[in-house]
Amino acid sequence: MGKIWKTVRMVPVLLALAFVPLIVTAKKYDIGLNGYPQFTNSSTSTDLFLYWKGQALILLAFLMMACLLVSLAKKEWMPEWRRLRSLEILCLGSYLVLSVLSSLLSEYPSFAIWGSYEQWEGMIILLAYGILLLYVYLMVDTEWVIRLVVYGIIAGGFLMGLLGTFQFLGMDLFRGNVGQAIMNLLSEKKMDYTFNFSEGWVYASLYNPNYVGSYAALLLPILVSVALIEWKKLSRFWTMAAMLGACLMTVTLLGSRSLTGCVGVIASVLFLVLYQWRRIIAYLGWKKLIAGAVGLGVFMAAMTVFFPEQAASGTDKLFHPKEDTHMIQQMVSTAEGLKITTTGEKDLYVSLTGEGQAPLKAADSQGKELELVFHEGGNYYTLKEHSYDHVKGGTVIAEPRFYKTVVTVDSMNYDAVRVVDHQFVYEKDKAWTIAKIGNEYRIYNAFKKIDQLCEIPAAGFAGCQHFGDKRGYIWSRTFPLLKDYIVTGSGPSTFTMIFPNNDYVGKMNMNYDGVTVTKPHNMYLQIWTQTGLLSLIAFLLLFFWYFIKSIRLYWNRDLGTVPEKIGMAVMVALFGYMVTGIANDSTVAVAPVFWGMLGFGMAVNRMVADGQ
Repeated sequence: MGKIWKTVRMVPVLLALAFVPLIVTAKKYDIGLNGYPQFTNSSTSTDLFLYWKGQALILLAFLMMACLLVSLAKKEWMPEWRRLRSLEILCLGSYLVLSVLSSLLSEYPSFAIWGSYEQWEGMIILLAYGILLLYVYLMVDTEWVIRLVVYGIIAGGFLMGLLGTFQFLGMDLFRGNVGQAIMNLLSEKKMDYTFNFSEGWVYASLYNPNYVGSYAALLLPILVSVALIEWKKLSRFWTMAAMLGACLMTVTLLGSRSLTGCVGVIASVLFLVLYQWRRIIAYLGWKKLIAGAVGLGVFMAAMTVFFPEQAASGTDKLFHPKEDTHMIQQMVSTAEGLKITTTGEKDLYVSLTGEGQAPLKAADSQGKELELVFHEGGNYYTLKEHSYDHVKGGTVIAEPRFYKTVVTVDSMNYDAVRVVDHQFVYEKDKAWTIAKIGNEYRIYNAFKKIDQLCEIPAAGFAGCQHFGDKRGYIWSRTFPLLKDYIVTGSGPSTFTMIFPNNDYVGKMNMNYDGVTVTKPHNMYLQIWTQTGLLSLIAFLLLFFWYFIKSIRLYWNRDLGTVPEKIGMAVMVALFGYMVTGIANDSTVAVAPVFWGMLGFGMAVNRMVADGQ
């Protein structure tokens, strides 16, 4: 009866690790942003990949708490209370308390508590993560339970890898009738869904190919460990499933084109080699090691040859990012007119006069009037002097152009100027429509709304904002926010609200016009801004204390038992995920696996240290 109960109470954990990431079902919801000028006019949207994952996790968290109560009632709750007094649990509690405080003190409490547009990771979800970690930490107490968790990880990785591999081969489940039926499972009105990703580009069931990279970094070390090491300890069925799952997950990772995921996996391998190089050489021998290295080199070369676009795309994001060719950096309304700051740090003032044949005037920062030339064929003005043109290598590649126009807002007509960053080379033109309302210049944006032109603080990545697939731009606008969120943050799932989505010039320069930036593409910046610097410190202490204890624990171990081997594999997997966090966000699509595996790793370490 004891073994049956131990198995039953692990069911919520297995579902969280294996089943939750696979959920794909539509949820129509109110966006709640249409009242803001910098956001979409649409009042509703449909989520396919995140909302119901979160709801399933919340349900499982309640089941875990119920199982804890049953264990208490049966007097079979195995841990002593001292296990809850460890530094890791203290850090976990601090992180969760600060997350709750950030939610309750947030200017956007509804978003912070329940989640928001494209980011369904509110306070309730963060608490569910904490419950999952704590539950796994308390309930994993025997080798049998360790095997159960490993079976769940293998099952989830195999199914996700299978789904991703079929997508890579052009047979996407979700583009067919069965997939459409699954996505419409809870919808009142059946809809035909289309996807932004081209056929052959893997997103699995994780919403974004980048999240596939984070998931693969977590799963591959476990799958490979079981496939290569555990033949005698686990059943042959599960070993073969792990081996096939590792192959499928590798294809899925490559098909996702996630450079971050590849970096995370490579970082895990390098860490393992540096950490256990003596044991690896002794176990494999120099011949097998060299053969494996050669085989890996041949594999990577083959992938480069057969998939040159994907290989080039990945390396270019880091080493050859797209050049910043924009000429206009900022536009702000002033008493002297519309202030336009160029990449050469020169200020140009343009004003609407509405008088006769010269409705526009231009002046430099000293107030000296600049001559405008009217081009009848194109019906636009340019500066006679080229001192404000963007010049590179002696070649003019852009010039400012000005079009006199009129915009209508709420049945009122306003004089306006359309400012165009005309590109002769590289990119299409960038343009902004600026209306004069009273004595103020305001932008008429992509949502056909009027908004103020504000000076947007930026730090870093000057001239290379395309770094990391435009992460350079997002990070440069996020860094200035950090000083405001030391003790508490803006609230979970509220990055959308605090990021300067009214940076109309910067977003247009990145071809983000009309796009809402909802995440910082960095888990650590995400935690800092949303739940505060102190919560980030608590989170990092939680992981690093576990990580340091793991390094010390397995340094001189023979790794002859299942707990020892699995414990080290989990440590390597979690390290890879933390590396992917540098360029990927936390998301309910993948984070439950991370938090569950972190609790699992802590429990296995406890068992190994106690000699179980």
